Amino acid sequence: MKLSEKFKGYKSRVLNFQNDLNDMTEEATKNALVMPFFSMMGYDVFDPNEFIPEFVCDVGTKKGEKIDYAIIKDNEPIMIIEVKRSGMKLQKQQHSQLFRYFSVNRSRVAVLTNGVQYNFYSDINAPNIMDDEPFFSFNIIEDDESLYIQSLEQFTKKNFDTKEILSKALYLKYAKVMEKRLLKDFENPSDELIKYFLTQPEIKPKGRITSQIIEKYREITAVTLRKLMGISINNTINTISAPKNNQMEIKSQETTQTVTNTTAIQQPTLTPVEQLKNILNDYEIKEEDTPTFLRLHIYNSAGQKLAIVKISKPDMTNMQFKQPGNPTMYDLPSADDIKNYL
Repeated sequence: MKLSEKFKGYKSRVLNFQNDLNDMTEEATKNALVMPFFSMMGYDVFDPNEFIPEFVCDVGTKKGEKIDYAIIKDNEPIMIIEVKRSGMKLQKQQHSQLFRYFSVNRSRVAVLTNGVQYNFYSDINAPNIMDDEPFFSFNIIEDDESLYIQSLEQFTKKNFDTKEILSKALYLKYAKVMEKRLLKDFENPSDELIKYFLTQPEIKPKGRITSQIIEKYREITAVTLRKLMGISINNTINTISAPKNNQMEIKSQETTQTVTNTTAIQQPTLTPVEQLKNILNDYEIKEEDTPTFLRLHIYNSAGQKLAIVKISKPDMTNMQFKQPGNPTMYDLPSADDIKNYL
């Protein structure tokens, strides 16, 4: 049976526990959610030579320190797993224990999970030191499995290959950082980006590029980036060229001066995130960035969570809406459609 087919059954199991997740203990989370997950991935969770609970990871002078699980292959750990109770949100402070254990064993892959959210880490930035950010993550309840099931395949017992995983992890991490940086630049171009364009021979100003010059070009940089992003999203043209009527015709001083410049009057194309923020300006929005999508958690003025909007990457056009406690995801053809649900 394919992993995608197994996963549907496992997801149904998780959804059956949805109303009980906040009350589950860590031990209940392990038994009800985590062990079935790795069983679905092809591991024999009842074989102590393959799936070891309470795996010893001595840290410095501390002896007998234990990680919740370790998956063993050829007598070496290939994946270590730290479990938190299902109602706990996984933040940086929750992965400190996993961080310590990572450096004292030979595994290059570490997993932090609460049975619903799964975060996969490695040591891409520095050898034997676990990265602060996961290179792969997903939420079983909130995320569309079609966005991550193919990536999850590489962690199954049948397909697990450390070198292949690390090669893809490096790519995913680079892509994540690049996407995050570009999204910030679309909203507010950085000084470094503006300075890069200003060093191009065609527009390089005379003298030193000062902070005042950078600030002068910030708005036009933002408008141009948004325009190009809109062209890419709508796929209206295959190559980028100046509009035919984007020209300035200046006749003699005695004649009438005619200026045609569509770029100057064209309204900037807003990203879906910007459109949603404009529509939801009376709500509090918290962003959660992952390698494959961006989540917007929407709260009212009283701090009550009203909804989650998930936007897939890299095109940032596929949007879905979900309300807390309701597993159904609704497609949002456009940002305006969120008004139908709030």
